[in-house]
Amino acid sequence: MLTEEQWGKIDKKYGNLMYKISHKISGDVATAGFDDNLQDIRLAALEAVAGFEKQNGGSNGKFDDFWGSRGFDRYIKTVMWTKKNNKGAKITKKAPILRGTVSTDKEEVLMMEADVVDVEASLFLEEITLSFNEEQAHLIKLLIQDPTLIKPSGKINIKKISEEVGKSWYETNNLINSIPSLASGGSL
Repeated sequence: MLTEEQWGKIDKKYGNLMYKISHKISGDVATAGFDDNLQDIRLAALEAVAGFEKQNGGSNGKFDDFWGSRGFDRYIKTVMWTKKNNKGAKITKKAPILRGTVSTDKEEVLMMEADVVDVEASLFLEEITLSFNEEQAHLIKLLIQDPTLIKPSGKINIKKISEEVGKSWYETNNLINSIPSLASGGSL
């Protein structure tokens, strides 16, 4: 456990580096805000002290024994940069899932009504369905109204749609393929 004075030494020597590392972690603000990043890096620095004390069966001694040594300097920097890289890798892995999400720290988002009808979207849906036959238009409406009909990979769940429309998998697949933008995997 570090004393306030010991933490002050770490913050004075490595504080600017912690800020720099925190700014380098980028990605979705909802999962990697600057303050959260800084807190994670500071925790990593605290864990580095405990880890360095335990290294080699405790032969490094306590904080005051190894403070200022080249070995500790390298160790704490490595731990902080490794924390940054690990956090960045997690953000990158989750990026496709989180893309297009909205941060919930905005009061306006939390106050929005769930069943608000978007007039422009309704008009667009009506206009676009005019270019398709009745079955195709029904299929497009189903996809828009029920996102669970689209797999996490982005592909259409043909089995689920076939159950919804009361057709065989083969008929449903042919219907999907008759809509050019869906058949190619694109968007409407």
